[in-house]
Amino acid sequence: MEFVIQKKKLLDCLSHFQSVVERRNTIPILSNIKVSALEGGLTVTATDLAIELTEHLVADVSEAGGITIPSQLFFEIVRKAPEKSEIRLKSEDKNSTVYVLFKDSKFSIPFLPVDDFPVMDEDKLDVEFQIKSQHFKDLINNCKFCMGLDESRLYLNGIYLHASGESISTVATDGHRLSKCSLPEPLKQSFEGIIIPKKTVLEISKILDEFQDDVSLSFSKTRMKVVLGNIKIVSKLVNASFPDYESVVPKDNDQIMTVDCKSFSETIDRVSTISDEKFRTVKFDISKNTCVVSSFGNDKSLGTESVEVEFSGSEISINFNARYILDVLAIIKNGKVRFSFSNKTAPTILECDSLKNSLFLIMQMRA
Repeated sequence: MEFVIQKKKLLDCLSHFQSVVERRNTIPILSNIKVSALEGGLTVTATDLAIELTEHLVADVSEAGGITIPSQLFFEIVRKAPEKSEIRLKSEDKNSTVYVLFKDSKFSIPFLPVDDFPVMDEDKLDVEFQIKSQHFKDLINNCKFCMGLDESRLYLNGIYLHASGESISTVATDGHRLSKCSLPEPLKQSFEGIIIPKKTVLEISKILDEFQDDVSLSFSKTRMKVVLGNIKIVSKLVNASFPDYESVVPKDNDQIMTVDCKSFSETIDRVSTISDEKFRTVKFDISKNTCVVSSFGNDKSLGTESVEVEFSGSEISINFNARYILDVLAIIKNGKVRFSFSNKTAPTILECDSLKNSLFLIMQMRA
């Protein structure tokens, strides 16, 4: 195998694979990426057996072939090559060595055969549809921050993609907060919901940041395939049922506070500086035109700030984890945000006009 490719093009590709390949592997070949060269281009693949990422690149191929090369080592060599240099790869099967050459540099690296590299099955994916990249980005980014971390509850460690009414929706929750986002266009095909694993969600999100065209989605009950131009992601799905989230969405939160998103976010960020690092508790004391945000430190320190708000309802005091509020406000960014409270222990609903198809729930904390 032999080919030449520009450093930037190769480095951009290799950067997509670094978080797919695990640094520590009991199976040596999983620390490698597979590089296959055919006339006119390359196919680069990485896998951890749960997710597989493949990217196609245009390159000057003088000899077809394939190898697997240590991912991290190859990435670092290419990264440290002089800017605008051409990278040449040439393999010799007789001694299982690949040479990486550029300028006056030459590296020789042992490789493992491509026949030993695992391939994920992508057959029999019975649901398939196209989605605009911006819509898919909203479905992912407006929910991913609520994904769970508890390994004993794997069904929460991802995003639930499902048909909701007449649209496609995503939901994520860690048990303390919940986010839901729906597409603004009608559903063309009904399907059973799937749980996309957290690692897959994060990989999709990173690539979506660089992608503008339509996205192709196909999936079954056990795996999914996402095609973004010249990049393909195949992933196993979480084998579990997502909880009935609709049952926790309050129907009668009738105390509404409206406030400017940006200024309120800055207030909470300032006041919560004094709070305990673990719980980050802030208290809202809300009356007709004012919300007093306060926080206490472990050493009896105190921070308060008053914010002008619009509020309909009787006076209320309620506690939240500041981080949870700030995460939602970071998604909304600007404009007015509505908090819908209940005098009971029901979760608080956050909504805004700029994200009409999104809903955020946050559990209140005990005083």
